[in-house]
Amino acid sequence: MKKQKSPKVVERIYEAMAPYYDFIYGKLLFNEGREVSIELLDLKSGDRILEVGVGTGLTLPLYPLNCKVVGVDLSENMLKEAEKLIKKKKLRNFEVKKMDATKLEFKDSSFDAVLGNLFISATTYPENALREMIRVCKPKGMIVLMNHFLSENPWVARAETAFNPIAEKIGYKSNLEMNNLLASVGLKPKTIKKVNLFNLWTAVSMENNK
Repeated sequence: MKKQKSPKVVERIYEAMAPYYDFIYGKLLFNEGREVSIELLDLKSGDRILEVGVGTGLTLPLYPLNCKVVGVDLSENMLKEAEKLIKKKKLRNFEVKKMDATKLEFKDSSFDAVLGNLFISATTYPENALREMIRVCKPKGMIVLMNHFLSENPWVARAETAFNPIAEKIGYKSNLEMNNLLASVGLKPKTIKKVNLFNLWTAVSMENNK
């Protein structure tokens, strides 16, 4: 059985990537997906939202200002960049914290909605992270992921699987299968949209029927 990359190794990869993250994952390639993921949250005024894997905070300016947003990430360097962005944009109802996605330090049903952008394939234990997202989200609240998942096209899927050893060296899985992952934690897709360059990424919403 292949040994999984430890959370500490993943953390070190993203710590090193922090100064370049916005250039690689910024507006040029991923802004469409971020905007769609916010739309799928179906937010109302006053909602409290958790963003897991907030990174440098690229999604934060897209949230409605009348909501309260908490972002969590393992990387301190990423969070420093997010804090700078919060101050620059004067996002008064926004804060970020260092936290392990598989051990969220929030009470059950603390948030109206939970979002994970470009995150679930980067975490070492995606099922555990999703279970925590379910736990802290209110019943009937929306959980949204925007991520690259294994293609349904068998030829593309083979290429993505072949590329996975390289992908893991830079901090993510290129062959994570969406439907099996969601089913493993009892989530069912509500809305699925293909986003970003060549529609190679997916934004998917799920109602939290815990």
